Amino acid sequence: MSYKRLVETVSAYEPDEDLQWIIGRITNSKRVIVFGTGRSGDVADAFAKFLRNIGVDQTFGPNDVPYIFGPCDLLVAISGSGSTQYTVEVAKVAKEGGSFIISLTSDQASPLAAISDKIILIPGARKWKESDYFVDNLLGTSKTPLTPLGTLFELRSLLFLLSVISYIRGQELIESYRKLVSLIKEFEPPSDYYELLYEILPKASEYAKQKTTVLGEGLSGIVGKFFSTRLRHLSKGNAERLVYFWLDKGSIAVRRDDLVFIISGSASEFFANLAEKAKNKGAKVAVVTSFQDSRLSKVSDLTLTIPGRQIVKLKGLRSSYFPQDPTYSVFELRTLFFLESFIHYVAEKENISETDMKMMHSDFT
Repeated sequence: MSYKRLVETVSAYEPDEDLQWIIGRITNSKRVIVFGTGRSGDVADAFAKFLRNIGVDQTFGPNDVPYIFGPCDLLVAISGSGSTQYTVEVAKVAKEGGSFIISLTSDQASPLAAISDKIILIPGARKWKESDYFVDNLLGTSKTPLTPLGTLFELRSLLFLLSVISYIRGQELIESYRKLVSLIKEFEPPSDYYELLYEILPKASEYAKQKTTVLGEGLSGIVGKFFSTRLRHLSKGNAERLVYFWLDKGSIAVRRDDLVFIISGSASEFFANLAEKAKNKGAKVAVVTSFQDSRLSKVSDLTLTIPGRQIVKLKGLRSSYFPQDPTYSVFELRTLFFLESFIHYVAEKENISETDMKMMHSDFT
């Protein structure tokens, strides 16, 4: 699926609810807890950080959920299927504590929806069971092509929640949503980006030795985590693709012929130093950035230029900051959609079906 078609498919959904109530719920709650696991957790993390950045200070993301919920708390739970075990468990605890629960889900008949006070339906997901794999085999449909359904819910949820940020800041929800979509559409990656990245990417195998380590900070880091998960799923049979996100694995030793994949719109000096270190150990380095003439680009084996990152220079401001205006995150959004279209490119090239990828999903969330 091409970048353009992916954007069109995702943007076929538009929020149509009157969500004035959500502003009061967020701003009047003692604490706002945003939770999800996997890619929904990445979306939750982004929303929580944007909320904190616009002044909702008592906001907690999926990695710092409070132990005790109270009646003045708000839980925003994100699960496409509405049956993700860990998310449902957190929602049950919040319910017992008297918290108000808003769920983003594709299934209004799901366990999560059943215990929620408000449901925001976002189409695009259903829970897949391992038994589906055997049914598909019996029906001869296990090799159906990859569709965007694996990420449709998460991509739509992210755009929706970023529009909610703009809505809280006084802008129109639908117009904000359309603006984000328009900015993403204004860019289309050159066709050779896909083959260039594929050539440098370590391949899946039964005894994989070369690994891919994905680096990024701030929203770029969240995009990197999202991509890491999708890339890790991209194999079939007994083959495995070794993929790590640099902050999740603990100590990662880079080896010869590994790939270090860096997402840094600003092409920060910090990542340039890490790239040089990786190169000195014989690893290959690919970078996605808005600045192709940067030092980071010059030390890398492959630079994929995606415009949109604006440099903000303030004393004490880290390069991984989250802007208050979501439209300033257009680099990260374009990168997210490009990398998802790259997943489709690799799946088609290696004849990997959606069922193959689902067999690689976590057994513990």
